[in-house]
Amino acid sequence: MKSLVKKYLPYGLVILAVYLITPLFFMGADKKNITPVLYYFIFLLTAVGCSVVFSAKNGLDFLFALIAPIAFLFTMFFYLGGFSLFSIILLALYLVAGIFGLFLGDLVFGEERHKKEKQDQKEAEAVLLRAKRRDERESRRMTRESTVNSARRAREAEMAKEKSSEEKPAAEKAPSIDEDDFDYDKYLSDIDKLLEDDKF
Repeated sequence: MKSLVKKYLPYGLVILAVYLITPLFFMGADKKNITPVLYYFIFLLTAVGCSVVFSAKNGLDFLFALIAPIAFLFTMFFYLGGFSLFSIILLALYLVAGIFGLFLGDLVFGEERHKKEKQDQKEAEAVLLRAKRRDERESRRMTRESTVNSARRAREAEMAKEKSSEEKPAAEKAPSIDEDDFDYDKYLSDIDKLLEDDKF
């Protein structure tokens, strides 16, 4: 709603000012013969001109065509004494003038506006594409860092496991099959004593 008000407000103020202030210059008995200039030229030109400028900038928006008839309602009650057949015809005339101005502005300036809109769209798409590529690079970098950190942690855990297994005391190691409790030196010395006794 705020965007609509902001879009319509400058043109609406211009139309309202023309429709309310200009009749003051055409009041008086000596100026009755030039009032058709006001209704059929100045008011019409204002409705068409504002519609052309608005359409050139914003495109076709048929709600805008209602501004001139609404502004003329104030003129009608202030200067024409309310509703009459003449004032209703003028309301319809200003509505048609606003619609005509919208089409005229779109026809004359529409191509330039379309080019600008396409250019703006391309620039927006380029910005989105750069942002997407930046996000993809950041995602790949984070994935790579995560993989490297996982591999480093796994390697550190394996090294710690190997180190702890190397530091086990000899008593905790399982006995080897080749180990033997028999005392061969004592056995040999006993045999030598027996042999010496036999000699004697």
